[in-house]
Amino acid sequence: MAALYDIIEAVTTISESCTLATLIRVEGSSYLKEGAMMVIREDGTRLGMLSAGCVEEDLYHHSKDVTFDKWSIHKFDTGEEDDLSWGIGCNGVLHILLEKVNSSYRESLQRVKSYLDQGQHVWMVKHLTVSKTLFLSENGEVFGSWDEDIPSLSELRNGFHQGRYMQCLLPRPRLFIFGAGEDAKPLVRFAKEADFFTTVCDWREGLCTPLRFPEADSCMVGFPKEVMSRLAITERDFVVIMTHHFKRDQEILTLLLQRTCRYLGILGSRQRTARLFREMEKPAWISAPVGLPIGARGPAEIAVSIIAEMIQIVRMEHNENSRNILGSGKQQENGTRNA
Repeated sequence: MAALYDIIEAVTTISESCTLATLIRVEGSSYLKEGAMMVIREDGTRLGMLSAGCVEEDLYHHSKDVTFDKWSIHKFDTGEEDDLSWGIGCNGVLHILLEKVNSSYRESLQRVKSYLDQGQHVWMVKHLTVSKTLFLSENGEVFGSWDEDIPSLSELRNGFHQGRYMQCLLPRPRLFIFGAGEDAKPLVRFAKEADFFTTVCDWREGLCTPLRFPEADSCMVGFPKEVMSRLAITERDFVVIMTHHFKRDQEILTLLLQRTCRYLGILGSRQRTARLFREMEKPAWISAPVGLPIGARGPAEIAVSIIAEMIQIVRMEHNENSRNILGSGKQQENGTRNA
């Protein structure tokens, strides 16, 4: 399933006219949440989906009638199960916006992508009556096709409100993995599937290579102090320590505790983690043993538990207490291998 970032990137690279479909309102339940997007090209090929696959073909036919100056909104009732309905069985009503992408809109989305690449969020506001879009960047820049008063950031909230649809477009969450062992491979692979921008860091040149980690966005070789000086880890970022080298883990942990990140997970047993912290008490927000307590066995299952825990954090958007979900949990069965 294509993520929002992939949809925006695709729209900016398609040279011909295309249609952007956005799920702007859901009454009841649905397969996807409000804000999901899909690109429909002139030949009918699509990137992304807005349902379990039952309304997309209909949307393609509707897209032929959309013009650059006039959007259209289409309503699909997925609760009906007779032969004339979509029969999805989600018991929800979907409101989907279709808008044609012209060169001007494409330029605006290219600016949005630029901000997202820099790790900044962008607010998107759509006036559905007059078919106009406003973009407000995190640093206050305003662009788009807006002719009305500019709302303040405090007025903005996700969803459908009084004829306007608002959505905060968030950058891809970044994951830094310290350790390029074999068990890092499934974590990188699943992180890619979950749309994390992933960087693998290790001091061993023969391990930390794009050939071993083709799904990684970046591979950074160097000892901990050297690598850390080149990384701009922020309070939005996710970090996992899994080098299987006690002294290196200790060095990395010491450096990371001088910074603020959104998530820090450490692979290994509780006993090993206690040794890493020496006389210090482990902060409750650090996940160690890393991952949700699902009784995972082996690298692939542990990677699943780590990704699940990080997704849980991502879904608690803007919640300052998100770190409170971390703490005690069942130790993974192979966690003691790092002791």
